[in-house]
Amino acid sequence: MADELVSGAEIGRRLGVSREAVRKWAKQPTKDFPEPLARVGRSVVWNWAQVARWAETNGFRSRGAA
Repeated sequence: MADELVSGAEIGRRLGVSREAVRKWAKQPTKDFPEPLARVGRSVVWNWAQVARWAETNGFRSRGAA
């Protein structure tokens, strides 16, 4: 789904990294990690299609959707 929203925990699961790694990427402007779209409750969410493009460009393999 192109407009699918995902949390940092879900990004971590799909890319095989920790939720903390996702937080660090989001805080480092030099990583060009996509900007979050919104907050849902206490979670920050991103557009999965944007994250997947970033991941591919940076050598990560997506493990796909849930």
